Amino acid sequence: MKDAPPEDPFILRVAGISLVAVAVALFMFVSSRAGMSWLGIVMLVGGIVQTIQRRIAYGLEGRPPSGYITGVPAVIVGVLWCALGVAMLARPDFILEMLELMHK
Repeated sequence: MKDAPPEDPFILRVAGISLVAVAVALFMFVSSRAGMSWLGIVMLVGGIVQTIQRRIAYGLEGRPPSGYITGVPAVIVGVLWCALGVAMLARPDFILEMLELMHK
């Protein structure tokens, strides 16, 4: 198995900030449903990348990873991440209702 390409922290940080900015803009200026659908797309793409890489870093933000989840557990986490993304895309209103119930 090939090692995952090295991660550029600056590029990842800019990408993360950009994705969050788009989500905030959609939630504020379009609708909650549009924002939730965008987050579903982000989750789906992230899950696909994690499943292909079969390697998920964990640790404290701003520091090198403490370790990696690899192999079958990484694939399972990636598939669950994809499933959550699909649910957010397919049923954004349901997900929003569940989030509202959690905060009551």
